[in-house]
Amino acid sequence: MDAAVAAQQERRRIRPPEPLVMAAAPPTPAAFRCPISLEVMRSPVSLPTGATYDRASIQRWLDSGHRTCPATRLPLASTDLVPNLLLRRLIHLHAATLPPSPSPEQVLSQLAAADGEPAAAEKAVRSLAAKIAPEKGKRASVASAVAADLDSAVPALLSFAKGGAGADARVDAVRILATVAQELVAYLTGDVTEKRGRVNMAVEALAAVLSADGVAEEAKDALVAALVAEDLGRVVTTLLGAGANGAAVLEAILTSPAADADAKTAIADQPELFPDLVRILRDAASPAAIRCMAAAVQVRGRPARASMVRAGAIPALALAVAAAPTAAAESALRLLAEAARCGDGKAAIAADAAEVAAAVMGRMIRVGPAGREAAVVALWLSCCAGGGERRVREAVASAPEAVGKLLVVMQGDCAPTTSRMAGELLRAVRLEQERKGMAAAYDSRTIHVMPY
Repeated sequence: MDAAVAAQQERRRIRPPEPLVMAAAPPTPAAFRCPISLEVMRSPVSLPTGATYDRASIQRWLDSGHRTCPATRLPLASTDLVPNLLLRRLIHLHAATLPPSPSPEQVLSQLAAADGEPAAAEKAVRSLAAKIAPEKGKRASVASAVAADLDSAVPALLSFAKGGAGADARVDAVRILATVAQELVAYLTGDVTEKRGRVNMAVEALAAVLSADGVAEEAKDALVAALVAEDLGRVVTTLLGAGANGAAVLEAILTSPAADADAKTAIADQPELFPDLVRILRDAASPAAIRCMAAAVQVRGRPARASMVRAGAIPALALAVAAAPTAAAESALRLLAEAARCGDGKAAIAADAAEVAAAVMGRMIRVGPAGREAAVVALWLSCCAGGGERRVREAVASAPEAVGKLLVVMQGDCAPTTSRMAGELLRAVRLEQERKGMAAAYDSRTIHVMPY
């Protein structure tokens, strides 16, 4: 009996081990977070107001034209950004107390598994972007992880870049894509028919990288250099087959200082360039197609204008003038003015006089000064220069409120040459109206300007 009691007392003295409790990660101080992005700052900089922001976030704020401090709303006497070295050191010390971060491969797996969960996807993208910051020195490991599974990682990053929760996070996704952009160039060569889906994916990623504000210009120049180093004929054909994204990539090449004059000329001289750009413009109403046409005309001048007209660009540009966003409409107006400088262009405008005149007159006072000047130049070259085309004069005279709109341009803030052209157009329109008995002396409802 004594032995049994002693054994029971011994069992009471042996207690089970207490569970191991991991210390929670220390909370991130609010001062470590950027007031704009609300993320932990990677490169804290201070404004003259004393407020501190992450460099990337405040630079985007300033680049968008703001000249006030986002936090204090005070005007900025200077836009100089002063590195906050003390805060940066404190952020690094705080980061050293945190648990080890997952590897790029683990983060990519989390991103793939976060389909339909924006918060989880954003957390994964932020984690990857933090690893490619210059001070981290892990860009190569991130690039290797993404390159090891391009077919899965790139679509996931593209999907987030197009529909992610925050603007900064979407920029981060494109910055990650930029680390493997040169590997994607290889998708543009070889047998395209067998991998059309992969080609479209690669072209979309390249377009995102080349058009993003958050990607360094050095990275964009390196990507353009890699593109022009390939078989240009095959690259151009592949890009044009990819639609609007391909047009955006071609525009980036044609306007990049990293591409030499010979490469740009070779692209502009490709026989399928303008026909395919016109097709893309008609099918997708793509502003990138308009910009690419403009870049090619800038590179080659008269031969490119002739190719553009032969490709049937005039009706497509008229539609773009009427319906495209303002910036694209202004580019289309400039292209119409370029087309009107050659005989074939004038003939093509005359052949579609009603559509062109209606589009140009309808948009003339709904664009910026550069767009208005381009509209006047296109109509003046078609109606007045060298005798002009009667069909175009008739179409312009028939446009609603033609006289009033020309008066608005003349009395607006435009160049003297533009004002003179508008005056000659006005006289031609009035003569045409009187010849056909269409109007009396002054038919405009624009009563706040004096008649010419």
